[in-house]
Amino acid sequence: MRHCYVMWIDNDRAFQDFCRQALTHTELTVDLEFQGEGRYMPLVCLVQLGLRQTFVAVDPFRVNLAPLGDVLTDARVRKIFHAGAQDITLLRRETGAVPVNVFDTQIAAAFLGYGEATGYAALVQRFTKVSLSKKQQFTDWTRRPLLPEQLEYALNDVRYLFPVYDELLKELDRRGRTTWALDACADVVAQTVKGRETGQEYLRIGKLGGLSRRELAVLRELYQWREETARSRNRPVGSILHDDALRQIAYTLPRTEAALRQVRGATNLSREAVLEVLAVIQQALALPESEWPEAVTVREYDPTLDGLAALLGAVVRLQAGALDIAPNLLATRDDLLRFAAWALQGSPPDKAGEFPMLHSWRRAAIGNLLLDLVAGKSLLQIAPTAPGGLRILSPGGSAPEASTDPPVPKTTP
Repeated sequence: MRHCYVMWIDNDRAFQDFCRQALTHTELTVDLEFQGEGRYMPLVCLVQLGLRQTFVAVDPFRVNLAPLGDVLTDARVRKIFHAGAQDITLLRRETGAVPVNVFDTQIAAAFLGYGEATGYAALVQRFTKVSLSKKQQFTDWTRRPLLPEQLEYALNDVRYLFPVYDELLKELDRRGRTTWALDACADVVAQTVKGRETGQEYLRIGKLGGLSRRELAVLRELYQWREETARSRNRPVGSILHDDALRQIAYTLPRTEAALRQVRGATNLSREAVLEVLAVIQQALALPESEWPEAVTVREYDPTLDGLAALLGAVVRLQAGALDIAPNLLATRDDLLRFAAWALQGSPPDKAGEFPMLHSWRRAAIGNLLLDLVAGKSLLQIAPTAPGGLRILSPGGSAPEASTDPPVPKTTP
């Protein structure tokens, strides 16, 4: 690496100066060190930022991170992360800002055949021939002062992001996929910062098909109590009551302390917590039926639906292989199940907008192909000698002209 300037920032004035400097650049590399053990939300312990030749480690225990928000929301500055979803969530919490113009090197690598979740060290090794040390991987980032080797480890996470970014961007440009990657990065940011409190978070517990609507109402209220309790105590939700215990309490509806303590996982609750849980149960049981959730429908195995989804999955894998990108970038299993159900219903046009593969870059990469198959404009042929054992044909029986790099798509569906 060329000579660079490294700085430790532990005061607001120096950090404000750096943020003003960052606004004069076109790229900023970003990484965080945080610890989540024993906490409701991870604690940000270090913020690393890079400006090509200037790299800083910021102490969030002594510095107000809010000024970074102006940089994160400035579209003229590209923010470069690696697997940055968690970092973006924490930065939003610390600064109140949602980053724009984000480039995630892990996502970009997936568009170039490097796998769905390529590690940072592997990309650094590939593009710079540098083997990053993992000795500080499980360091205690809450300790001060940090040792020189700890700072070196942390700053390498933003220092080598630049050559990785440069090489990935060069290859994306060459293959006409820069727009695809940037759109996918924007999608991840949108999903990361999307409001989580919808009132249906309790459904994440799963295995709820046997609960009545009334019992689901109890589960919903217990889930909310657990979240609020964990947040107020800054403890992991599982340390309050784990999912299995919540489900069992909702199913058995204990009315006394003795009955509640019969539930495995609730035996060690404090007296105060026991009284709170019993109160939540009683309050939920008093809710009118109009406020009960809808029953959870368990999807039964449908050989027609599942068979079509599997076939579409084979097409997705075939196309992903031809494009040399990760299949999940094109469509997930859930996407394909919903698309298959839509196709079996006659492909009503008013529902077409619900599918991610029919929007933006995915439309050109896979969406049009799936639509052609559903409409009979393309056919599948078993071809043992073809990649994936399948060949896509036009209705006349001819194969479309092979191409591993389709033209850059329009951004409208």
